[in-house]
Amino acid sequence: MKEYDRILATIPREIDRDAYMKLTEKQLKNQFGDEMKNLSVTQGRILIKLIDRETGKTTYDVVKKMRGSFSAFMWQGVALMFNSSLKADFDPDGDEKGIEIAIKMIEDGQL
Repeated sequence: MKEYDRILATIPREIDRDAYMKLTEKQLKNQFGDEMKNLSVTQGRILIKLIDRETGKTTYDVVKKMRGSFSAFMWQGVALMFNSSLKADFDPDGDEKGIEIAIKMIEDGQL
């Protein structure tokens, strides 16, 4: 996300930024599309939290910035149907403490 933001900041015209975003989205779908489609509900919830952890922005905010308010609203509706929310925050000291411990262990080479 930081890399995309950095690149987008260097593109002066909005039409060129939109073209770049479409190309980037296509590349990401090709790279990760199959895995994303096969996530379980629990894995999807964890991904939502990890996006917040890594970017400092909720998944809702990321979708809103990249795809627009309407798209963010629609995907939030889908998330709510699965008893989840794109506006969920990552809480390393609360509900996600176990995830945070696992991430730290991976980063330290213990897992």
